[in-house]
Amino acid sequence: MHTIQVTQPARIAVLGSGTRAAAMPPHLTELANAHYVPQLIDSRLPAFAGNPYDRLVVDLAYVEMAQRAQASACAAIFINTYADYGIAAMRAAVTIPVVGAGEAAMTIAAEGGRKFSIVTVWPPSMKFIYDERTRAVAAGAACLRVRHVSPEDELLRLGSAEGVQERMARREDAVIEMIVRECERAIGEDGAQAIVLGCTCMAPVGPQVAAAVAVPVIEGSRAGYRAAVAAAQTPQAPAAGPRTARAMLIPSIVDSYVNAVPGTQAAPAAAQCAVCVF
Repeated sequence: MHTIQVTQPARIAVLGSGTRAAAMPPHLTELANAHYVPQLIDSRLPAFAGNPYDRLVVDLAYVEMAQRAQASACAAIFINTYADYGIAAMRAAVTIPVVGAGEAAMTIAAEGGRKFSIVTVWPPSMKFIYDERTRAVAAGAACLRVRHVSPEDELLRLGSAEGVQERMARREDAVIEMIVRECERAIGEDGAQAIVLGCTCMAPVGPQVAAAVAVPVIEGSRAGYRAAVAAAQTPQAPAAGPRTARAMLIPSIVDSYVNAVPGTQAAPAAAQCAVCVF
């Protein structure tokens, strides 16, 4: 009698859903195949990165998520947020490949020497996220401009049915047209040869925007996941930088917070922020 061995597909850890729902985004589920499947890892440490202090808290949360992903034997890690929270610290803590949506999107956009503009649905007060990524990623030098589609009061509609994220999820024509117009301004005014969509929450409308714009449009959630799959298939060189000797410190910090703050463990997914920073 011959024993038939069934090989299970490798898992790509997806850090954060990119939406207010604690569920795998459909566009990433569609990218699963017989060899690689996405596995959602959610944050245990809620915080909004509206200032440098809270940005540090978010970085800690994402590093802890990455360490959980490695502990569960994932083949690679994909940070499903344009901000690539904690990416450098992750690479000092884990031994599996780490890919960020922002890093991947800008790298693809800059291929062949192209110059690109970033078009985001979030207002100018969120520009610090884009400034940090363009400074940190080599391809960021090719960024011409960050364009903000929404006014500041968009942040007041977070989580509501009238918020831009929910409208993109419904693929409303008016929202798609608004994004397309800004992409066209980037081409005409900035000289952009490619467009990077500046939030993974823009994934639902990414294909429609790309079909309406004359230059390549890079949507970071799909692009980053594909890059993580490619990284999982590629033999990894030793880590370029020094590795931490305190790998369990950040998980311990998160554990302490979760155990000390009432209600943290039971925080509903619907309370997450629509800007992908929870």
